[in-house]
Amino acid sequence: MYGFDRKNNSFGTKPPQPTLQRNLQIYPIISFQLSPSTVLRMWDQNEIIYNSAGGGWFVPIDAMISHQLTKSLVFSIGASKQVVQTYKQYDWSTYAKVSLNY
Repeated sequence: MYGFDRKNNSFGTKPPQPTLQRNLQIYPIISFQLSPSTVLRMWDQNEIIYNSAGGGWFVPIDAMISHQLTKSLVFSIGASKQVVQTYKQYDWSTYAKVSLNY
């Protein structure tokens, strides 16, 4: 995806607003079938981003394991680690989700 992002824009607290930041978001989703009910997915939740305003890349390693418990219930757990150190506030991230398919 290619789009615009308005980071920290608030007319109440910051009257002189910064320009919109253009960014390119890449989701190179790669899936590996580990068993009939388990899948390993890479870059499913955290994308690779190029920020044109700062001229830098944000590159995480992101992996999520999804296991189908029943025909309609899926449990997933994942984590990501920043590789290119461009965002100081982001180093590690963990997440989980439960999906109900009907």
